[in-house]
Amino acid sequence: MSFIRVNEVGDGSLERVNKLLHNVPGGVYKAAFSALRRAGDTAKTRAGQFAAAEYTINKGEFMRRVHSKTHITGGAGGVMGMSISFSGTVLPLLTFNTTYSRDGTVQTQVKRNGGAATLQHAFVARIFGPTAVFERVGSPRFPVEQKFGPSTGHMMRNEEVIEKMDETIRDTYEKRVEHEILRVLNGWGG
Repeated sequence: MSFIRVNEVGDGSLERVNKLLHNVPGGVYKAAFSALRRAGDTAKTRAGQFAAAEYTINKGEFMRRVHSKTHITGGAGGVMGMSISFSGTVLPLLTFNTTYSRDGTVQTQVKRNGGAATLQHAFVARIFGPTAVFERVGSPRFPVEQKFGPSTGHMMRNEEVIEKMDETIRDTYEKRVEHEILRVLNGWGG
């Protein structure tokens, strides 16, 4: 499981929220919570794009296999925090850029900035389910073990992905908080 935590978002905009909504009961909390929730939702939606930029998996496959949860906390003094957790199982090696030929050569590339590696003792077959990459454990035919790439949670620990997620959360919060202030002042949306 991987967590993304944003510690400081919109210090200047939070002061503005406090000034404009100090007379509205619960207004500061409503506006900040809604803007932070929207920022988290936007970041979760774009997580597949960020992971696909660093790994050789397509965005759709990543989004089908990832589980994510957003947790927003409100503390004393109007301080709010948000954490997004990502989890998932390890992905079969064929999910990534893996090619195989009739002569038994298996080549794979998991990260985009790395080169393709040839797996010397691996083979592609359909054993116990869908077609996958296997390697023998020992000299007899069986047992074999399936080869896997990283999990979706592990991909979200990549530094470049974390930076992009952080930037997306900050930008979306700054854009969204003005709208949320207007919503609270006009009494829209409960």
